[in-house]
Amino acid sequence: MTTQISFAGFSPVISPSNLVRISVILLLCATPLTAFAQATTTPSSPASAAVPTLAENISATPKFGQTQEQLAADRAECQVWAKGQTGFDPTQYGGGVASSDYNMRRQQYGRAMAACLEGRGYTVHFTAPVTAPPANSPPPPPPPRVVVRNSPPPRPELRYHPFAVHIDGGYTVAAGTTGQYLEDGPNFGVGLTWFPTSWLPVGIRIDGSYSWFRAKDPLLNTGNYTSGHQDFYGGDADLQLNLAHRSSAVQVYLFGGAGRYREQTVLRQVSWVNGLVCGYYYCEPGYVPAVTAERRTTSDWHNAWNAGIGMEIAIADRASFFMEARYLRILPNNNQTKFVPITLGFRF
Repeated sequence: MTTQISFAGFSPVISPSNLVRISVILLLCATPLTAFAQATTTPSSPASAAVPTLAENISATPKFGQTQEQLAADRAECQVWAKGQTGFDPTQYGGGVASSDYNMRRQQYGRAMAACLEGRGYTVHFTAPVTAPPANSPPPPPPPRVVVRNSPPPRPELRYHPFAVHIDGGYTVAAGTTGQYLEDGPNFGVGLTWFPTSWLPVGIRIDGSYSWFRAKDPLLNTGNYTSGHQDFYGGDADLQLNLAHRSSAVQVYLFGGAGRYREQTVLRQVSWVNGLVCGYYYCEPGYVPAVTAERRTTSDWHNAWNAGIGMEIAIADRASFFMEARYLRILPNNNQTKFVPITLGFRF
């Protein structure tokens, strides 16, 4: 069977197979191009996940006026210390630890940082993180380079102060013939130092001291005494010269001058005498010790001179520790009263 289609007098003969082919071609031409566009469009890829930063969540406020450079140096040193304590490395993505340990290690790292900074004089506020980084996200960019400067904590220095007060104590050696009559004994003292200007290393100091000595046999045998002691007390007005020194924390100085001293002697004779010895429930005759003789003498004020050397070490802004040794001689010369006081003290 054939179908005949007429076009303006032209009547070609179309077979059934050609009719089917022509219908398919017309159908395809009628199909909208948007259908092909929809068929060939690929779905949009999801946006990449955000990468959290590895901030420490720590804020530090200086307690003692540290500079920003000091804060940066302390923070860098504390980062190294906290990394060694916890194994958490904030410069690596994920801290360089397993994802299951991330929260615990990061909190430990933050607490270690906070403890380190607090120990260096900062008020620290630490907020513990609660989330771990995504498992398969690319690592964040490396943190900015931190320049670490080696700045050790400031050490105490000897600074200029016009006035200073000191207290001291130590041991006095009885020298020369004085050592034949007196044993060595303790000493105590106080003083005041005045340096008029900072550019002149010469100052004036006033020292007061007290020394105690136990009497030896040659002194006791002057009156058959069994015990006794001598006290020396007085003061000196000295000049102090600070020697040139390289260290700002330690200095050596010389001093010397004149003073006035007085001595007090107490000698006693203790003997066993008849008396009444009493116990808890009874009393009966017996021998008891008693002071049978005593001599107390106080000399006039005598002139004296002294010279010595000392060393001073700074321990705080206005405090220092010092050691001194001096030669002290109390006049008149025929008395031969000589001492070598060795003292340790603090100056404020």
